[in-house]
Amino acid sequence: MDLPNQIKLILFLCLAMPVAWLASEFQARRGLRIALGCCAIGMCYAVAAGVGSFERFNSKAWYGSASKGLIDTTLLELEAGNTGKVIEALKSLHSKFEPTYENRARYDHLVNEYIVRLGHRPEERLGPTDPLSRKDARAMESKP
Repeated sequence: MDLPNQIKLILFLCLAMPVAWLASEFQARRGLRIALGCCAIGMCYAVAAGVGSFERFNSKAWYGSASKGLIDTTLLELEAGNTGKVIEALKSLHSKFEPTYENRARYDHLVNEYIVRLGHRPEERLGPTDPLSRKDARAMESKP
């Protein structure tokens, strides 16, 4: 695994700054100790903020994928004329869903239950905007 140079530099600084700060504690130069201490603490903050922003991207992708499955399955069923079945499944989803800021509220599991309740597999969520239409996907599955 070859890491990009920017990541290597960040990892190096994460290790080097606290070590340099520790080494400066045994010197008489007060300004150097303060500067290295501020840089080491600042580097820790920057790394934590960076990791936090990546988690935010992950959450958005995760939520977006589950929402796409919900919308795709709903559209397929409505186009097939199964309005009553969709309304019943949506009411069930609504009764189980409890939004919270603390976690993801099992949204993906609830959407997968909704998809299964409508008679689909969660992984067969191909809709009209996908590169493969449902007909193309079935044709590809039937080829040896």
